[in-house]
Amino acid sequence: MVTSEQRPMLRFLIVQTAASVVGLQCWMILFNNFAVEIAGLDGLQIGIIGSVREVPGFLALLAVFVMLVIREHRLSAISIVFLGLGTGLTGLFPSFTGLVITTLIMSFGFHYFETTNQSLTLQYFNTATSPLIFGRLRSLAAATSIVVGLMLFLMSLAFSYRVMFLSVGILIVAAGLWGLLQDPTHKDVALQHRKMIFRRK
Repeated sequence: MVTSEQRPMLRFLIVQTAASVVGLQCWMILFNNFAVEIAGLDGLQIGIIGSVREVPGFLALLAVFVMLVIREHRLSAISIVFLGLGTGLTGLFPSFTGLVITTLIMSFGFHYFETTNQSLTLQYFNTATSPLIFGRLRSLAAATSIVVGLMLFLMSLAFSYRVMFLSVGILIVAAGLWGLLQDPTHKDVALQHRKMIFRRK
């Protein structure tokens, strides 16, 4: 059962999760066609960009050090802003270099949000409630993916790639900025370690 103290965090996670799914789905649905039709990239270049997209995933452990100077829910919202920026700018830079840079920005935002999202859920909800919260967020993500697909299909009938990327990017940045204005934390929560912990066998 979600308590009144936990509701602000749940609301925060719902909005940010929806924004994250919108950004990732928009990028994945539109990117390949955009890269070929507008940017004129070949298979090798698209493959390189796909590899670049995974680099921030390997660097997600650096979030531990970032949280030494930024509170975790702030980092989560900032990550959504970066996701929105990377997505929105994609349509404005139809070149190999431009897409490498915007993909990195988008991917850093997505991977750092995923890291903080899971951490915040486990930190602010107990062992009985957190699986239910994860389930709700996954259900939300699945439903959002379907809605995004339909939305982009309808938008493609009237708008260019540039307009679609930019529109979705602005929406995501707005969600991230909303998150920056929130303080969903409460004091009755276990203190989180902000350091690497290595265990000897």
